Amino acid sequence: MNPADRDRIIELLQDPTRSCRAISRQMGYSDWTIRKIARELDGDPRPMRSARSSAHDPSEEISTLGCWLIGGGFIALLAFAIWAGAWQNPPQEP
Repeated sequence: MNPADRDRIIELLQDPTRSCRAISRQMGYSDWTIRKIARELDGDPRPMRSARSSAHDPSEEISTLGCWLIGGGFIALLAFAIWAGAWQNPPQEP
């Protein structure tokens, strides 16, 4: 967003008859962006939530290393099962 657009949005937010949705449609920015600017103008220190995201706890996420370890463990277990099956049942001779 360039400074001219931001100044225009601030000017439009001064009009109490205009909604954030109407301003977002006119300016081509998301409603969330307009609301964020309006909050900054009001001096509201609370952070905005992420746009269209559900609440989630980042501590529940699995790291990339964890994903690789789980995937590698699955492949190793599958390879072991194939080896054990072949060792228990050798090929039959005709």
